[in-house]
Amino acid sequence: MKRKISLMLAMILMLSSLTNIALAEETVTENESIEKENGVLSISIADAVKLATESDREMWEIDNGIKQAKDARRQGKDAKENAKALMEMPLAALSALEASGSQIIDNQADMILAKNGYYVTLADAQITQLEKSKDVLTKGIEAQTKSLYYNVLLAEKAIEINQAKLNKANEQLRVVNLKFDNGSATKAEVLNGEMAVQQAKTDMDSAVDELSTAKLNLLNRLDLPLDQEIVLTEKELSYVPTEKLDLNEAIEKAKKERPEILTAENNLKLQEIKTHADTAYYTSNMWQNQVAVKQLEDAKLDVPQAYKDVELDVRKAYLNLVEAERALVNMNKTVELARESSRVNKLLYENGMATSLDVLEADTSLAQAEIGQYQLLAAYNMSKMVFDNSNLMGTSADK
Repeated sequence: MKRKISLMLAMILMLSSLTNIALAEETVTENESIEKENGVLSISIADAVKLATESDREMWEIDNGIKQAKDARRQGKDAKENAKALMEMPLAALSALEASGSQIIDNQADMILAKNGYYVTLADAQITQLEKSKDVLTKGIEAQTKSLYYNVLLAEKAIEINQAKLNKANEQLRVVNLKFDNGSATKAEVLNGEMAVQQAKTDMDSAVDELSTAKLNLLNRLDLPLDQEIVLTEKELSYVPTEKLDLNEAIEKAKKERPEILTAENNLKLQEIKTHADTAYYTSNMWQNQVAVKQLEDAKLDVPQAYKDVELDVRKAYLNLVEAERALVNMNKTVELARESSRVNKLLYENGMATSLDVLEADTSLAQAEIGQYQLLAAYNMSKMVFDNSNLMGTSADK
């Protein structure tokens, strides 16, 4: 019989191990949405944000803080019940407790606070604010991760544009050399062409270095090995005009959800309870009573100020977005003009009405404008994300 029991236990343990392994593999599969092929990870923006959030230590600390606050709430609830029971006890019973050396009645003011639910309210406020802090941290991680993701995209775009510029410079140098051989171009034009090629190579090398640095920063934020090869799957940045955004709606949403307002209102609730307890325990001529009354007045003033500060912050985020949009629209026009200038100068050169230097300068201006356009598009997306998240967090300039 003992042998059968041992065999059964062994089978149960083995099945349990297999089940745990299967569950672990299932969890890994569920959590890892990124695709890996030949050691290269394909990462979308959502993948990047998910990896960064899961590896953030501050997020773990907030979760632990929420757990502790919930424990404190249970203790506060017990303290409220105990204080209520003590205050309802006959005077003779309380005298007997004091005579026995009991520490139940340690501080009359604290007992009044406990009876009025101060510690329960305090724990509820901490839980709510920690949960709100978790939301804010999540948005902050998203913003930082997207910024690093955009930096990689920008470096890749710079390589693409600089490669096109290098190809044009090489082609222009080839044409100039042919013209120089048949006597229709000067040595100076050849030298200008060679200098343009060399500058294009230098710009290309710089772009490659910037891409390596941008990828390292992203890998570090995602807590991935720094030698991990990655490919970003989302190449195009969107553009949503500000005219499609509702500023008033954003302000109202922020007034309902911003942590600063939540903190001010929670502080007012707590101060009301504390002032009630202090003024009930201390006489009006005592400084504790006067301080409590002053603190309540301050807490009442903090609430409307918090609403005003939040509205100001949302409006500033919107103005920053409008400014970013204006810069982007202007740059789009600049790119159009630079592209047309490049085309015209090439035609003029082919007809002997412009120099090779004119062509090279026009191509360089076009490349710079295209890189600037992509930079401003990324900046606009970041400004829009700040505005979209203004219901939870303020502008980075004020933080």
